[in-house]
Formats: sequence, C-alpha cells, structure tokens
Amino acid sequence: MKHIHSLPAVGLVLWSLPALSQNAIDLDGLDDQVVVANGSGQIANATGFSMTCWVYPTRNANWPNMEAFAGFRDNTECDFYLLQTYGTTMEGRFRNSANTVFTLDSVGLLTLNTWQHVALTYDGSTLTMYHDGVPVGSTPANGTIATSTGIFRIGNMPIPGSTQIFLDGRVDEVTLWRRGLTEQELSCIMQYGADPSDEDLRLYYRLDQGTADGNNPGLTTVTDLAGNQNGVLQGAALSGTSSNWVAGVPMAGTISATICSGGSYQLGDETLTEAGTYVRTLPTAGGCDSLVVVDLSVIPVNVGVVQNNLTLIAQAPNPATWQWVDCDAGFTLIPGATQQFYNATANGDYAVIVQQNGCADTSICLSVTTVGLEERSLFDARVWFDRVSGGLELDLGPSVTMAQVEVYDPSGRRAAITRLQRGGRHTWPLVGLTSGTYVAVLRAGDGVVRYPFVIP
Repeated sequence: MKHIHSLPAVGLVLWSLPALSQNAIDLDGLDDQVVVANGSGQIANATGFSMTCWVYPTRNANWPNMEAFAGFRDNTECDFYLLQTYGTTMEGRFRNSANTVFTLDSVGLLTLNTWQHVALTYDGSTLTMYHDGVPVGSTPANGTIATSTGIFRIGNMPIPGSTQIFLDGRVDEVTLWRRGLTEQELSCIMQYGADPSDEDLRLYYRLDQGTADGNNPGLTTVTDLAGNQNGVLQGAALSGTSSNWVAGVPMAGTISATICSGGSYQLGDETLTEAGTYVRTLPTAGGCDSLVVVDLSVIPVNVGVVQNNLTLIAQAPNPATWQWVDCDAGFTLIPGATQQFYNATANGDYAVIVQQNGCADTSICLSVTTVGLEERSLFDARVWFDRVSGGLELDLGPSVTMAQVEVYDPSGRRAAITRLQRGGRHTWPLVGLTSGTYVAVLRAGDGVVRYPFVIP
C-alpha cells in the first residue's frame, strides 16, 4: 500500500447561521434561584462595577410579588441589583457600604414575554441603567461595596426579614464586572456576548447548560465562564418546559457550521478540520472583542478501500458515486471507471473519489503490482451474478474439470468457499450474505478469474 496525500476535498459544503438559540434558565416564581455565595468579593472595594443580563419576564409585578433579575441585596451595605417592580417598571439600585442608597426607576419599560437586554453600571460617580443598549436613567452616586460576603443571586432578591422576590420568567447571559462599562461595551456584549478573557469580567453565566426542555436531573452547577465562581441552581424541577434549562436568547456570536470530510473552516487565523465546539475571542464589528462560539460538524465521506490483488473495492455504500483515478498520472480520471470496484489492468497506484452525503473526498493511493504475474486468463471459464436467484452462475467450459471458488466481502474477508468437481454450468446460491460489493475468485490449475459483483 502506497500512502500519498489525498486530493483536496471536492464539492465543499459550508454554511453558517448568524444566530442560534442557546440555552437559558427558566425560573418558576416560587423558589427557583441561582446562588453565588460571597459573590460580592468579586467587586469588593472596586471604584466601579457593572451587571448585565438578558431577561424574559412573563407577568406584571406587584408587591409583594416583585420580579427579581440579578444582583446583590442585603438592605444595609451591599445592594446592586435589577428587578421588576410595579407593572412593567424596572428598578436599578446601588447601596454602598455607608448605607447610602441610589435608585433608578423606569415606568412601563419592560415588555412581557420578550427577550430584552438590561444593564446597570456604576463608574464611581454615576449610576446608569440600560434597556436594550439604550440608557434609560442615571443619577449621581458615590462610594463602594466593601463587604466580601454578599450573596450574588439570579432570579431572587430577598428583603431581609420580609419576603423573597422570586422571578417568574427566564434569564440568560448574566455578567458581573469590576468596572463601569461604557455604552459601546454594552452594545458589544448585547450583540456578541462578553469576552471571558477580560480581567474585569468577574462572573459570566452563559447558562447554556443541559438539554432545553429535557430531563436534566442533578444539573445544578451553574458554570462561570470567567473561571472565578460557579453558582448553584436551587429549587428547579429540571424537567419540562419550565423550572428547567430552556432555549435562550439568540446570540450573534454563536455560529453553526458544517464542512465536508477533508474540508476546513476558518475561524480567525485558525483552520478547523475536526468536529467540535470551539470558543474563541475575536474582534467583531464595531470594535468589539467578544466571544465567538462555533459549533462545527463534519459530514463524513467513507474513503476506505479494500484491495484484493488486482481488484480495489470502495467501502462507501450506496447512495454514493465513485470515480477511480490514476495517482501516477497526476490523479487523472480513468475513463469509465465509475463503479464501486476497479479491476486494474496495469501495475500502478490508484485511488477513488467518493461523492457521498453531498460531499466528496479522495482515498489514499493503493499499489497494484501483480498484473501479469498471478492473473492468467481461463478462456473457457465465466462467472456472473444472477439478481433473480441471488446466486453466482459459473460456467467452467469444456476444458476445466475441477475448480475452487471463493467469495470475499467488502472488508476483504473470505465470506464463502465452494469446490466444483466437474466442468460445465453450475449455480451457487449465496446464502447469508448482506448487501454490498463482493469479489468472486475462481481458481482452476494455474488460472485465476476475478469477478467483482454487487448484492443489492
């Protein structure tokens, strides 16, 4: 067998979708929440901090049934949160370590049963609230959060000594930053997701876990893509279309791509050839350095070839097409050689181009060196496959009185053997052989006849 680099893939198939729905978490408004113990340690004593997330509220709020999105709340020295208050009003609040409170409210802002991006930023002097990338309120603010023991929560914002405020809705792409984000940065995050390599990104919960609407028992660890603190999902049923992992917000930075076997996908300056999920940080439109996730799948093309002396058998089954080529002549197409098998008529190196599943690829080259040595024609002998009887017809002619016939399967293994004790016409039923390409080898004296055939 001679190994030569195969031909480039033929008929490359490649497509991508600009956005795919990734997963999110659906919370039931009763007891579901994500808890990150001591989460305030990620922003303690920082001169600025920010929080962003996608939310999908499903009901109007009213005391005491407020709808909490995400953040910290202890009502004494560590408040930084976003929640839905009365009706569809959104509230953002910052309470510093001196128990000074700064609050923003935007009446009628939220839309029920719709994904929307919300953010709260503090740059050391101003608290600003955003909705779908647009500032909807700001107020002067000062101070820091000094405590490192505040609990960061998603879907609940308890009022100490009073009540819990559980969200009935969905949350996705939750981030916590150790700086005040700019409007341009928020636009990038909203479109493409956050850059997990940014050192100021302290918590990043993409919430792309589990099987959407499926059975996800025990899947309660909420992964922090920033690598600092995983959260814990509490109370969720983790089965069905609510209180579970569900389909999330479409993100522009997620791409589904499919290539043919032997093809490639270019991700930045990286060439991908294997199936898998690739997470990279790349420059995107508008000066964003954001996360790009590529889910790459590869359409397989079976380019396996089994050699039986002069006969080469392609392993790709129907539906497929085959074109045999002469490797020594610069991969020249061999006229008429378009069957699943090829009987070499001259010594040399041969390969096959296989088209399968809308793609094409080329096998390695295999060497044939026995033409004229073993293969001596039996002029009187004939072999053929009868599709009606499903067996081999063998005519030894008048000069052959004894012969042995072997059948080799597509893997090159001998699948059947028989001996003929007289000349003339014989029928050999082939019992137990499955569909595929086979080679019958008839030997009589010093002569050999090889006959490739296909069992449909």
